[in-house]
Amino acid sequence: MRHNNQPQPAGGFSVRRGLLSVLTLLVLTGLMFYIFKDHLPEISAALGKLSLGQAALLLALGLTYPVLEGIISQRILSSRLPGYPFRRGLDLAFLGAFGNVVTFGAGTTAMQAYDISLQGLGIGPGIGLTTLQYVFHKGAVLLVAAVLLVFYGGWLLAADTAGLMQYLLPACLMVAAIILALVLVCTSRTVQGLVYRLLGLLPKTDKWQARRQSWTAQLDGLRAESRLLLQNRGLCLQVVALQVCKLMVMYAIPWLGARFMGLGDLTFWQAETLAALMMLLSNALPNLGGMGSIETAFYLIFSGFLGDSGTMSLLVVYRAATYYMPFAASCVGFFLIQRRWTRARRQAS
Repeated sequence: MRHNNQPQPAGGFSVRRGLLSVLTLLVLTGLMFYIFKDHLPEISAALGKLSLGQAALLLALGLTYPVLEGIISQRILSSRLPGYPFRRGLDLAFLGAFGNVVTFGAGTTAMQAYDISLQGLGIGPGIGLTTLQYVFHKGAVLLVAAVLLVFYGGWLLAADTAGLMQYLLPACLMVAAIILALVLVCTSRTVQGLVYRLLGLLPKTDKWQARRQSWTAQLDGLRAESRLLLQNRGLCLQVVALQVCKLMVMYAIPWLGARFMGLGDLTFWQAETLAALMMLLSNALPNLGGMGSIETAFYLIFSGFLGDSGTMSLLVVYRAATYYMPFAASCVGFFLIQRRWTRARRQAS
């Protein structure tokens, strides 16, 4: 199939931007270690307790995130493109991880939509479906945190000797309200109609009207795709189940890491609750290339239970498994994707 009319991803990769992003990543990583320089001996001692097999297991668990993301993408895209392969879904996951770091998230959607267009689906529907997948992810973050807090909220407040939870829980509730609003924008016709009316109230200047047209077009695509996807309730349940599974596996990494390094005595479900709360809180914090928000939220949530050195040791393991390892894999994936894009362009010319 020829795709000579398909546009290139405007916000995509450039060598200069990539080098700047990697440099920023290195600076932020160095800053993280500098902040905890007084605890480096304890951190080194804790990390030294990990065997090679234990470290490999933790890194392998981190790689389940893009794999499950690939399965979710394959399931969602198959509703519009029958026979859409898992390999292409995994490519979308790699583009997400790569674009989040190298383009600071600005070019992620464009690259994913372009890759989907090469399979025969238009850019607009592609953006709509990737946005819906993102909304399903955010909804799962909220769902898992809410369920765990119902069962372990009492323990959380009782065990929080530092008293941080009385401030963090309201912040998490605010984030939960934002995520719920995002879900409703994609699923509720009433809320979508309200958004259309609000867009009509924007200033009548050329600049704002151009933005209104762009946002309206995106909302049109999102509305059309959400209507089609939500009609398939079986698929929606599959996607929610896969999203929850993806998060539960990721949340298990702090528990395993703490057990391997002998940090604290958190049970599996207690560690899952703290990780879920951490992920929810991170949505309220700014980040740069995927860094900053998770580190801050992780420290705020776990330090009251593991102390500074224990929290930092576990944070190093957690980010190695859930950030650096997937990014390294996405670099290889992006190289292969670029080769496939080049072949597609040659066939179209």
